[in-house]
Amino acid sequence: MKKLNKYLFLFVVLFKIQTIFAQQDPMYSMYMFDKMLINPAFTGSSNWMIGTLKHREQFVGMTGHPSTETFNFHTPIQKKHIGVGFKISNDKNGIISNLNATGLFSYHLNFAGGKLSVGVEAGVFNRKVNYQKLILSSQNDNVIPTTSVSSLVPDAGYGFYFQKKQFYAGFSQNHIIKKTFNYNETVKAQSHLYNHLYFIAGNVFDISKKWTVEPSILVKYQSASPLQIDLNTTVYYVDRIGLGLQYRTGDALVAILRVNITENLRIAYSYDITLSKLAPYSKGSHEIIISYGIKLPPPPSQKEIHPRYYF
Repeated sequence: MKKLNKYLFLFVVLFKIQTIFAQQDPMYSMYMFDKMLINPAFTGSSNWMIGTLKHREQFVGMTGHPSTETFNFHTPIQKKHIGVGFKISNDKNGIISNLNATGLFSYHLNFAGGKLSVGVEAGVFNRKVNYQKLILSSQNDNVIPTTSVSSLVPDAGYGFYFQKKQFYAGFSQNHIIKKTFNYNETVKAQSHLYNHLYFIAGNVFDISKKWTVEPSILVKYQSASPLQIDLNTTVYYVDRIGLGLQYRTGDALVAILRVNITENLRIAYSYDITLSKLAPYSKGSHEIIISYGIKLPPPPSQKEIHPRYYF
């Protein structure tokens, strides 16, 4: 095969990094503000109807760096003790684009003095390889296709989420249908959709009437990659402004800012300082979230545990 230029080289590097750090799923730094992205059981687990937009630019400064946009919506149906929602994500990494769209359903019941939620999601996952974006040092290479190819496969996941007073914990598994992306007879290359496991836990501690602190942890596992752990601590002032710090093993140190503009509108921003071997080539990563929520009156027999967990 003829030599490819620097663009293709960077694509290959990013593809290898994706495998090493289990980034087949998009990487998120601020999942704690939008937990339904990693756990369908969180869907409609509060008295809030919520819509969220998110954008992330990872490894800024590198050609073909990962870029992700997501939109999701979820709401409780309180009389039925269920939640419904949907999420759409568009993740681009070099010449690969992943479009994932799923619907979510959850059921909530009282358990051990708190609330236990069980959730499922189902939809489709489309992977597109944009070969025409490659710039070759030599043309007319018959080994590399000159057009885009794509493959659509079914997708599903499940999760459990428990919350009691100011404590929460959850476990979820995404992409439980292990599918192979088959493109066409011309392009024989194949890739796979792998299972991803997530465990999250945290607690809010009251320091004073105005100050609270929330430590949390997220454990991520994919069988083809090393275990990765996120350690987080966020300090809140009168529940209006939050400042956080996160350490992602083998990858980054993250600074986080969250501001509640109004009771209904919230924004958050994070900046990742790259700590891996990509540090000399990366200018860090940026992520921003905009959420809008409408609070619904709870049923008379239902208690609200802590508003920060939901919106």
